Amino acid sequence: MLGPLRIKGIDEAPIQPRLVLLAALLIFKSDRDYGSIAGHMDPVNPWTPSTMDTHMSRLRRPLGVDSAGIPYLRPKPKGVEQYALSDEITCDYANFEHLAERGLRQGAAGVLDLQATLRLVRGKPFGGAGAHTWAAPLVQTMNTKIVTVAHTIAFQRIQDEVLDIDAARHATSTGLDVEPAAEVLYRDWMRVEHRAGNPVALRQVIAQVRQMAAKMGFDDVQDKTERLIQQLTTSRGAAKLH
Repeated sequence: MLGPLRIKGIDEAPIQPRLVLLAALLIFKSDRDYGSIAGHMDPVNPWTPSTMDTHMSRLRRPLGVDSAGIPYLRPKPKGVEQYALSDEITCDYANFEHLAERGLRQGAAGVLDLQATLRLVRGKPFGGAGAHTWAAPLVQTMNTKIVTVAHTIAFQRIQDEVLDIDAARHATSTGLDVEPAAEVLYRDWMRVEHRAGNPVALRQVIAQVRQMAAKMGFDDVQDKTERLIQQLTTSRGAAKLH
């Protein structure tokens, strides 16, 4: 989910994108009855029962069977309304949440967990596609959590105890790839370049955040961002560069 949608662990040819999206819906939605799925997958022209059966069969076949020999996508007995998946099916976002929660809880000691969390991010959640209306709130939640993890890594990695400038830069870069308007990450990036003693890069980051604000149609950068820019570019702030 944390990038272009894909299904791993299958031997056959790639599954068509519509079926991958169907698999994602089955993982994240608790309402798995025919009507709910049909409406989510095509709000304008909801799937007919026969179309649903066809797509479910096409998804069930390549997924294969679990350790008990039962299809990962359970056959739906007659009279049963809800479709069901094997408990053995996992997704990268579940791993992300587990590592993020553990890392954030530990403070500086959890920075390696947070870096492992961020390595799960392959790009914009759900591939950045905007057509999946049912997934929009979920994608926004994912974006927010990715930014939080990236921000925490960047903050921790410029502290003396766990200093790692490259890791801090990578965190801000990964976060901004997902949420390009996240000014908190631009502020982190400025602090990183200030901590690195790199005034040229600092000026470049300042130019980029101003360009982002203009591109997004904002009147200006946030007050917090402007105050930090002034703090880091005054003679007093510049004197603190390492």
